Amino acid sequence: MASAQSNNSKITGIWQVDNPTIGDAYLNNYRFFPDGTFKYEFNNYDDRGRIIAAKGSFKLKDSVLTLIIKTRTEIIGGDLVEGNPGFQQEELVLEGGKEIEVKQKITTPIVLILHWFTRKKVLGFKLGNNTYYKISSNPKE
Repeated sequence: MASAQSNNSKITGIWQVDNPTIGDAYLNNYRFFPDGTFKYEFNNYDDRGRIIAAKGSFKLKDSVLTLIIKTRTEIIGGDLVEGNPGFQQEELVLEGGKEIEVKQKITTPIVLILHWFTRKKVLGFKLGNNTYYKISSNPKE
């Protein structure tokens, strides 16, 4: 049990893809909580995506991360409108709509291998084709 707890403390926090710096919004990121739950948030700069987050539980043993997705947050409704060139990347964006929580039907564990590293004193891990950097020890930020 102590081993699982120490692994959870290593991964607890916010891990952002591609960049260890926070702008005015987050890129894709994982938020791992000490109680063994996680939240994956999709890029906050994407003003067109309908799936905005996934939540579930995780286990970390050495470098093996197992995720079980239990729910996802989606946007239903809304309209495509012209984006604001001053702060939105795309010319067409989704405006309005309602966020709903959708229970995941398939809860097959997703097993991922993390490759840990430290760059310029920032802890990170490579996961498939993506690199994640620890940007906070507090997953509630």
